[in-house]
Amino acid sequence: MHRPHPSDSPSSVIAARFLRVMFLFAVCILCLSGCGLMKAGLEAGASKADDAAAKAADDGLKATPVPYTLSIVVQGGSKDLKAKMKDASVLAAFSKKPPDSLLGLERRARTDAETAVQLLHSQCYYDGTASFSIDSAKSPAVVTLTLVPGIRYTVGRASVVWKPEPVVPESFRHRVRANGIFGLDARELPPPEFPTELPGVKPGEAITADDMLAAVEALIPPLHRTGYPLAKVTEALYTLDREKRRLNADITVDPGPPSRLGALAVSGNTKVGEAYFSAMAPWKAGVEPWDDEELDSYANSLRASGLFRTVKATPAPDRIHKGPDGIAVLPVDVVVEEAPFRTVAANARYDTDTGFGVEGMWEHRNIFGNGEKLTVRAPVGTQAQGIKTSFEKPAFGDRNQRLLAHLNLMREETDAYRETGSDAFVGVERRLATNWWAGAGLFAKGGWLKESDRAEEAFLVGGPRAFIRHDSRNNPLDPAEGSECKLSVSPFFGTYREDLAAVSAKLSASLYYAPLRGENGRPDDSIVLAAHVEGGSISGASLDNIPSTMRFFAGGAGSVRGYAYQAIGPRNAKDEPLGGRSYQIVNLEARLKVGKNVGIVPFVDGGMVYRDEMPQIVGDMRWGGGLGLRYYTPIGPVRLDVATPFNPIDGDPPVQVYISVGQSF
Repeated sequence: MHRPHPSDSPSSVIAARFLRVMFLFAVCILCLSGCGLMKAGLEAGASKADDAAAKAADDGLKATPVPYTLSIVVQGGSKDLKAKMKDASVLAAFSKKPPDSLLGLERRARTDAETAVQLLHSQCYYDGTASFSIDSAKSPAVVTLTLVPGIRYTVGRASVVWKPEPVVPESFRHRVRANGIFGLDARELPPPEFPTELPGVKPGEAITADDMLAAVEALIPPLHRTGYPLAKVTEALYTLDREKRRLNADITVDPGPPSRLGALAVSGNTKVGEAYFSAMAPWKAGVEPWDDEELDSYANSLRASGLFRTVKATPAPDRIHKGPDGIAVLPVDVVVEEAPFRTVAANARYDTDTGFGVEGMWEHRNIFGNGEKLTVRAPVGTQAQGIKTSFEKPAFGDRNQRLLAHLNLMREETDAYRETGSDAFVGVERRLATNWWAGAGLFAKGGWLKESDRAEEAFLVGGPRAFIRHDSRNNPLDPAEGSECKLSVSPFFGTYREDLAAVSAKLSASLYYAPLRGENGRPDDSIVLAAHVEGGSISGASLDNIPSTMRFFAGGAGSVRGYAYQAIGPRNAKDEPLGGRSYQIVNLEARLKVGKNVGIVPFVDGGMVYRDEMPQIVGDMRWGGGLGLRYYTPIGPVRLDVATPFNPIDGDPPVQVYISVGQSF
């Protein structure tokens, strides 16, 4: 042990220690700066560290996907839980896109476990749990998702409280709505109801979250249809009684004031007049209790007019006011965006017997500013040329009634006659009831007529015309369900060779049936069976005294395919079509879709024209049939039919081809 010498003063000791420290520091500096071996060693170590870090980084960038399989295990509960979980599973949805690491797979599994708990809660398993495990030793890895539903909760109570207490005017309790004319389609409307228990929710039974929410939402629409347009749910409180395993729902609803449909406030219209909107409204302001169905019907009728791109009809609660009897009147805001009113179009057709034909069309749907429609057509074909005009005024005196008129200037030459003349009609059509319409008017037809065995003669006929029609087709352009029936009667008077008076009557019926149904219950148009029958009679005048353009003919694309135009029926001495005073036609089709836009149609047609006033119903019918091809477009199918006559007329070709737009009936 060193003992301090007397001469070892503190200052000398400190100096010695300082010298030693400085010596060691100098040695370190020399080693670091001047010693090549030390420097090379340090650089080599750093290089190895850098290489290791780079390799680690490369290994991270070159991650290896982790393929996996999924097994869902449900321990109890309802049978559909497994399927519901699979539909909601991230692991199932992305099973063909494996994650880049085991950590990514675990994240997916954890997400699914959280989703599983939410699913269990939505199905009334509020004590349910979910877990997962991953067996990464296997290839592919096995992910097991386990759901333990536990006891399913049932409904304890589902109460509805109305705040404030509803006020029901006496006029809102007993209502009858009559559609059409003379109350032919009258129906009693339900009174407003204010249940104290949530309809459709039964205490003691389990209910899913979706069904519970749907039941709450279903409270309001009936009120909007029975005079309470401002009714709304103000609070929906859901609580759990875990001890009794019960779900309790307490719903609070504000019914709002009882209200009547008020006046219209229209915006967005620049060229359609206010009078049109008022005339189309199915209610009288301040009279009828509010009904969302009436409002929807009104908006749909505006959309169907073709005048507007968009239509929005909503209540205007900021302008609600009381009527003379103290009951609230709620105005209606109508916001529209007008569409172009003019349309120019053209179509073409081809028949083997009549050749090519084209038709140009110009239409104006707001010609006088209140939804009046004027249509001009110009058909040009090998047999007929001319101008056809039609006019329609909606809401003519009543929203269910319209004014109809047409004027045609035509020249037509067929094997039966050559006509140069015109015809006109003016009348009204009115809706009688749901799917029922009737109309009446006056018509006139005249010009010059040349029959093959006679000189050209003038003719003029006219008289009243009336019809009644029932139409329940789901789509007039391409029906798959429903029917259409029409009876028309036209007494006419005039002169042709001599004075004449006769009555023409026609009856037609079409039926459409789709044997298959889609998931929504609507008819599936992949298979449609269609049938059409029609017949007619002219009584009161001899065949020779009836202008040939007023007689009945059959044969061709619009009646019996496979035969030439107007070829079926009586013939004159030159073996040319003569026409008749009665006829009957039958058409049968099976419309089969073989693709989204393509279909094939086997068909059979039959018909006959008679000299007698009444058709024979079962007689010497001419039958034809063939196969058609359809290409379906938004404006109707493009039709190609190839037909052959089963009992041909001398001189008829063995095959007839027809190309046009639209179904045959």
